[in-house]
Amino acid sequence: MYNVLVSIVLQALILKYVLENEKNNCECALTWHHRFIKHFAPIVIVMLFINLLFRKNLMQLRGKKNQPAVKLLLILLSVFALLTFVYSIILIIYFIKLQIKDCKCADDWKRYALIAPLIFIAIILLVAILISVMLRLR
Repeated sequence: MYNVLVSIVLQALILKYVLENEKNNCECALTWHHRFIKHFAPIVIVMLFINLLFRKNLMQLRGKKNQPAVKLLLILLSVFALLTFVYSIILIIYFIKLQIKDCKCADDWKRYALIAPLIFIAIILLVAILISVMLRLR
């Protein structure tokens, strides 16, 4: 539950950051990445709230995979998961491009929320490596 709340806060920060760049007419930050993030972040926030509110109901659907409506919902959730993965990559690319461009008007502490997916992936890889090393040492 807390991970979902943290994700909602991160997405809200990211959305606020891109909207502020737009409001301030920060030309070097207004790329297609910016537009994609601006439109997709609210969708992610809504989906996270749905996950938070209906988590138990969604977990129960896994046992009912043979029903057509459940199959359709699971397909839609899979597509959303894929789009969220692409979104995470776009966040990282956008962060790197802003760093490379040295975009001063987009310089804000909220920019670092863009690299949250990278930090998450790094932590998962580190844990996987540690588990692998520990299993080999046994």
